[in-house]
Order: sequence, then structure tokens, then C-alpha cells
Amino acid sequence: MPATPAPKLMTFLTFRREAEEALQFYVSLFDNSEVHRMIRARAGEPGWEEGTLQHALFTLDGQMFMCTNMPPPGAVGYDLAPWDSYEFSPANAIYVQCESESEFDRFYTSLSEKGEVIMPAGGYEFSARFAWLTDRFGVSWRINLVPSRAARGR
Repeated sequence: MPATPAPKLMTFLTFRREAEEALQFYVSLFDNSEVHRMIRARAGEPGWEEGTLQHALFTLDGQMFMCTNMPPPGAVGYDLAPWDSYEFSPANAIYVQCESESEFDRFYTSLSEKGEVIMPAGGYEFSARFAWLTDRFGVSWRINLVPSRAARGR
């Protein structure tokens, strides 16, 4: 796989143990998405089960992301931070601009499944159609239907 240059800024998601499941789900959901690099635990690496995803670089609709699983007890780096106290916050969200009702519905339905809806899909003063949710992995998403170019020109 050719090296993919990393942009200056990107979102970095840290999961407890479900980084691989989450990134595969996200990549399957968004067009123009792919996994660029995965680093897995090697046999005998302290704290890790062999083959467990440690770090990945991927794109969602052309936007670069990184993700990692938190180091387990006994792993290198575990003692550097209070990992067990970290979790995602709805205050930080990935914002998705949808070009169509069907695209909005697909993201809303898929991302809210087994998650928590904070603001249900609907019309709000700031948007004709918007939703805010936390997916089953704890990542927060804000989904917005972008007005059509024709509607904006009126």
C-alpha cells in the first residue's frame, strides 16, 4: 500500500477496544472512504492480544481520520495517561453535510442504530433538517441537510 501523506490537521478518535469495528462501519457508510494503514499488536507484545488493532489511518468521504484503541494494562504507554477515565463527549462532534434527503436518512438511520439521539431529525430555526446523535461507539455526529442550490438562489 503506498504511503498516504497526512494532512496538517485531522480528527483523532480513541476507542476503548472497538476501533476496528468502528472504522470498518464508518468506511462502509461513507462514499470515497478507505483504510490507508493499520498497525496491529504483535505476538508477545505486553498487554495486547496478538492482531488487535492499535492504530489506523483512514478517510471518510475524502477527509482523513486517525483512530486507536487505548493501551490495555501492561502495554507500553498505559502508565502515561489515566486511560480508564477517558470517553467521548457529545460536545465534540463530526459534522456531516448531506446533499439529499435520502443521504440524510441513510446516515441518520445507520449512525443512530444502537446509539443515542440527542436532537431528533427535524426542522430547526437554523436548519430545515438537522439531527444530533451519539453512535453505538460513543462518537457524536451532527447531520445537516444542505439546502439545494436552487433553494439558496431564491
